[in-house]
Amino acid sequence: MAAQLAAAGIHVLTVDSRVHGESGGRYDNEADRAAYWKTWWPSDLDAAFQYLRSRPGVNREVIGAGGAGNLGVQSAVETARRHPAEIKSLVLLSGETERPGMEFLHQAPQLPELFVADDNDEYPPTQEEMKLLYIFAASSSKRFVHYSQSEDAPWLWYETFLDSGKVPANGGHGTDLFKPHPELPGIIVHWFETTLLKTPGHAPADTEASAQILSQLEFGGAAGIAQVKQQLLEARKKDPHTQLFPEVTTDSIGEDYQRGGDVKSAIEIFKLNLLAYPGSADAHYNLAYAYLADGQKDLARQYAEKAWAMLDSHNMPLSSWSDTDPRRAEIRSGIEEVLKKASGPSAPASATTTRRQPGSVFRDCPDCPEMVVLPAGHFTMGSSAAEKSWAASHGGSAEAVADEAPQHEVSVSAFAIGKYDVTRADYAAFVRETGYPSGDGCGAGVGEWKKQPGVSWQKPGFQQTDLDPVVCVSWQDAQAYVAWLNRKLGRMSTAGEGLYRLPSEAEWEYAARGGTTTKFWWGEDVTGAPARAWFKENCVSLSECARSGGRTHPVGTKPPNDFGLYDMAGNVWQWTEDCYDNSYAGTPADGRANETPSSDAQAKDSQGNCLRVDRGSSYLFPAWLLRSGTRERNPADFRDVIMGFRVARTLP
Repeated sequence: MAAQLAAAGIHVLTVDSRVHGESGGRYDNEADRAAYWKTWWPSDLDAAFQYLRSRPGVNREVIGAGGAGNLGVQSAVETARRHPAEIKSLVLLSGETERPGMEFLHQAPQLPELFVADDNDEYPPTQEEMKLLYIFAASSSKRFVHYSQSEDAPWLWYETFLDSGKVPANGGHGTDLFKPHPELPGIIVHWFETTLLKTPGHAPADTEASAQILSQLEFGGAAGIAQVKQQLLEARKKDPHTQLFPEVTTDSIGEDYQRGGDVKSAIEIFKLNLLAYPGSADAHYNLAYAYLADGQKDLARQYAEKAWAMLDSHNMPLSSWSDTDPRRAEIRSGIEEVLKKASGPSAPASATTTRRQPGSVFRDCPDCPEMVVLPAGHFTMGSSAAEKSWAASHGGSAEAVADEAPQHEVSVSAFAIGKYDVTRADYAAFVRETGYPSGDGCGAGVGEWKKQPGVSWQKPGFQQTDLDPVVCVSWQDAQAYVAWLNRKLGRMSTAGEGLYRLPSEAEWEYAARGGTTTKFWWGEDVTGAPARAWFKENCVSLSECARSGGRTHPVGTKPPNDFGLYDMAGNVWQWTEDCYDNSYAGTPADGRANETPSSDAQAKDSQGNCLRVDRGSSYLFPAWLLRSGTRERNPADFRDVIMGFRVARTLP
């Protein structure tokens, strides 16, 4: 097996479990064993570990550990416990560990672990101890290889370290497992290849390890599906690549719902699976098929077309569990069937009209953002003298809020706006299809625009999930994204302008207020902010108050405003279409963007171009800036870890 690992490109160090005493400690009888175990054993483990780390070519940040038998398992777990930043994978064969090791496994959700046990183990109840380790391990990247026998081997004696011949070996313990199970070395090699080389620190989600989550999906109804979605989002805050459930098993659950006639729940299951596995053509097809069964032909066609394009591109596997030619042919046939049935008579005109009714939600294509239709209306834009005085006394200044005036009446035509900020997944689809560059750096949100070359929307300096708002995007980047959406649709408005665009500043404030006239969309009281927005300080529970983490959070995790829009206050600043002016005097009163550059030099960048308005505040700013009337401005090429955007859409 060592030779197989080496052939795979993995450096291997084998340590004799009977101890060589490199750190100075040995024992030759059971009487000295306790002293050795307490004093010298950890030092021996560290000596071996440091020797491996010092070898040329060894990646010190990605190391796996394996152990067989009682001492081997104890040593592997203890090494991982002592070096959690470097040990990225564990393989444990028929052994056990004491409570500190058990507690470590229970508190290491990021560590992939392979457990192996045989009912024929000559030292029972070792096989039951291995089952216990597997159950208590917190990792979702774990697998249990269990060799079942008609009955467990009888207990004869304890596993000893000095008299290994007291109990006859029968091929069920430690490395003796390799002889009756010749496939086992290959299983271990594949495990280490996956968790150390292909996807360091990660293994595919396992059905047995996901039992509790899968039970929520199968029997928990809408509430269970929502809970699992939240669990996935929370887990991806810590590790964007984590998977809590296997794609294929979740497919089966969705199909159970669909066969049982509950198509709505099937759709939610397939949407969740697509959230977890966005690169799967199979997941897109399943959702398309469910939408077709629900009579939603437009969405069925859109997701089927996306699946077809992914199949043809060959840029990624068909799914996380299968990429064979027969499976591809089967899915292609299914996609053809969906497209054929979905290309029949579309929804009646009345349904299209309903889609454009205020409050309705729609998506023009699978990669397009979800949009909410807002009604035409009138509102008072800007902040009153009393509100500006309040803001100046709660962290701001009179100068900082002077540009929120004069208050004036604005009439807004019906339009659609993003239900959420544009997410990383949304933006990634744009970049994949167009090859749009990441730019020449991004600021760090410290109040001074200083580009850092290594920082980008893909690497903002903190972990994000696919559902976090994209950051490090300039006004110019947002315009490129909007142009891509319009090219995808292949349609232009009668005025020759793209249907998608950035919202005007007036439209943004109208949307943010949600029909209110108060400081914040939820009312006048700033104490309501922690429950409704991500900002500099957030109370995450009644007993705990903590900062928002110095990072973004997945969209939609705080309540929406009365228009059904999420994160209009906090999380990230959002670009609007407008040129900035330090006064509303003379700006359009019909909801259009202000495209007239200001005569004020402070409203221009160093090249004399107008600064662009951004709104909404972010996770790094205090509560007083969450007001609906708050304004900010930046150069059109400004990128920062606090900057994102959402799109608007002109309606027919």
